[in-house]
Order: sequence, then structure tokens, then C-alpha cells
Amino acid sequence: MSNRKYGYYPGCPSESTAIEQDMSVKAVFEKLGVELEELEDWNCCGAAEVEDPELVYALNARNLAIAEKKGVNIMTPCSICYYNLERSNKALKGSEELRAKIRGIDDSLAYNGGVEVKHVLDVLVNDIGIEELSGKIEKKVNVKVAPYYGCYIGRPPLTAFDDPDAPVLMDQLIEAIGGEAVPFDYRKAKCCGGPLMMTMQDIAFKMARDVLEGAKNAGADCIALACPLCGMMLDAKQEDIEEAFGIKIGLPVLYITQLLGLALGIDASKLGLNKNVVDTKPILGKVV
Repeated sequence: MSNRKYGYYPGCPSESTAIEQDMSVKAVFEKLGVELEELEDWNCCGAAEVEDPELVYALNARNLAIAEKKGVNIMTPCSICYYNLERSNKALKGSEELRAKIRGIDDSLAYNGGVEVKHVLDVLVNDIGIEELSGKIEKKVNVKVAPYYGCYIGRPPLTAFDDPDAPVLMDQLIEAIGGEAVPFDYRKAKCCGGPLMMTMQDIAFKMARDVLEGAKNAGADCIALACPLCGMMLDAKQEDIEEAFGIKIGLPVLYITQLLGLALGIDASKLGLNKNVVDTKPILGKVV
């Protein structure tokens, strides 16, 4: 495993709203001895805003071509980036006509279909494996965690690395680090409302409130997630949601890589736990 290497595609939130996810991913993989080489001059995947499929394919063909020239597969911590990269990869691999059309826009979009795209959760559980991870655990993260996958990890369904409707990989990681994955089946693969935030805030807030209250009512000490948009809605917007509905939630929201990093004995500051909006100190107090 120490020789394994991935082309790292951090995604646009990595330097802003999800800097703590980026920090924790890098710290965890360094601890595991897995090399991440950030793709040079990568570009935005199109996020949730670009609706034209061919534009999405063109944006991601460039990223795929960069990785192909480097001879590395892509790993990304962002669920939306994973969705856009992988659906583009599938479409481009499946059609020479589409590859030629995209290549005709600019030489930098020339891609031959030689790259695999993986989400960080897929790499941790399916490539590295629970057994190897368990052997590197230094501390028990004695917390009750609501694993929240969101709606993008299971897409596109034909290439999903986990059950799109009832995912379990994050649950397995939580159990491996000494935590308890609380029953959260109804909400854990539902949308957090993030894609609606700019156009229908009231609906977005209600959707996020349902996730937060569902986790709290299940007895969770925190929510674990693996998507920057979900992180923005459930963590950064939590206070706004409380104010909008006149309620108090106060539930820490952590990236699964932050929780795994604590179990691996990585310092909290290196995992960006001081950058989460809702205070994470109650969780740090449960790490033994």
C-alpha cells in the first residue's frame, strides 16, 4: 500500500468552505503512507450549477486528460466532483464520437479513456480496506455518529461504489474507529438541500433541518459526512437554520476523514477541527 499513488483532485471548496476536509484528507493519507499528487492546473468540474452535459464533459475531459498524461487515477474528496468526473469518464469512455467532438474544442481536452475516478470513501474502504485501517488505529473515537452520505455519492448509479439507496461504507469506518453508527437509514442518502440554497433557501433550510433533527433524535453526538456542499448546509448554515425555525440543534458536523484522523492519532489542528463552524470540542473529549 505504501507505493500506491493517486492523482488528487481537491475540488474548488478545498481552499475555502471545505478547507478542513482537504486538510484532513491530506493528513490521513500521509499517515497511511499513500501518496497524493495534486493534478497540476486542474479546473472546476462544473459543480451543481452547470446543467449542459456536454459542457460538463468538456470541463472534466481536461482534468481526466491531465491525470492520463501523468499516468495516475483520480481521487477526489468531493461527492459532486466525483459525480461530474465519473459521469464524464463513463460517457467519454463509451463513445469515440463524443471524445472526438470534445477533442475538437481544444487539444487539451484529448482524452483516451485510461483513467479511473474514485471517491475518497471508496479508496479508504475498498482500496486500502477496513482490515489495514484497523491495524493502524491508535485511539478510540468513542462517539455516536450519524453517517450522512448525501445524494451525490450514489451517482451515477451504474458506477456507484456503494449501495446508492442504503450505503454502508461510512458506517463500517465509524465502527472501525471505535464509534457507533446510529440508526439513520431514512435520511442518510437524502439531499441536504444544498443545490437549492441559492434559489429556494426556505426549502433548502427545511431539508437540512430534517437531516440535522433526524440525526439528533437518533441520539448522535455528531454527523459524519464526505461532501463539501453537505458540510456547508449542515455545519456552516446550522446557526442560520436554528434562527429560521426558532430551534436549537447544536450538533457538530465532521468530515469522516477528520474522525478517521483522530483515530489514527493525528493532531486535531492538522485535521482542521478548529475550522468547523459548530464547536467540535465535545467530540475531541470522547477520543481516548
